[in-house]
Amino acid sequence: MSTLQIQVAKSLEGLSDENLTFLLEMINRFMKPAMVENIPAQENRSVRPLGMYKNEQFCADGYDIDEYNDEIARMFGVIE
Repeated sequence: MSTLQIQVAKSLEGLSDENLTFLLEMINRFMKPAMVENIPAQENRSVRPLGMYKNEQFCADGYDIDEYNDEIARMFGVIE
């Protein structure tokens, strides 16, 4: 296990099950294994750069995307 992996594991100690569940959901939703990122562009045609999504809606109407920013910042120790 790398030093970085050990640091990440230590930072998870003491977190509640609710926080751990949230982190696992975020990891599964937004982080891909390194092998997936190395797929040549011609094989991965369904992926578009974010700039290609102009005028597309990513959140439901009325959803506040920043609603949980403070809670997330506390979880990662940015604010106390």
